[in-house]
Amino acid sequence: MMSEETVAQDVNSDAPARKSPRCVQGIVVSDSMAKTLVVKTERLVQHAKYRKYIRKHTKYYAHDEASEATVGDLVELEMCRPLSKLKRWNLKRIVRMAPRDDMPTPQEMTPEVVEVVEDVEVVEDVEVVEDGDA
Repeated sequence: MMSEETVAQDVNSDAPARKSPRCVQGIVVSDSMAKTLVVKTERLVQHAKYRKYIRKHTKYYAHDEASEATVGDLVELEMCRPLSKLKRWNLKRIVRMAPRDDMPTPQEMTPEVVEVVEDVEVVEDVEVVEDGDA
């Protein structure tokens, strides 16, 4: 008779565990190639000797099937199989869009909130007399 643990191990052993693909976020630097983005990511690295933080960057070439991202967008990339000599990433999603000429900015898309101030009655100034010697 099999115990529950061995049954669970048998179920898990049939399907190999797959890790989720590695994801990075960066800003689109170029979108001039067909279906290809150049994305720049930045990181802070501490110098070994001087212990000062240095800003380093890496450029990734990513596949954008619909050509939906443009320069300035903050995007998330997902690692994939090699698609060409340099492309090993797919566009997963656009995190934040840069302002475009033909599209309104996110601030323009939100409806304006009009604050209604109620009429407040102003009470006339009344002098307060303190009786110190009363």
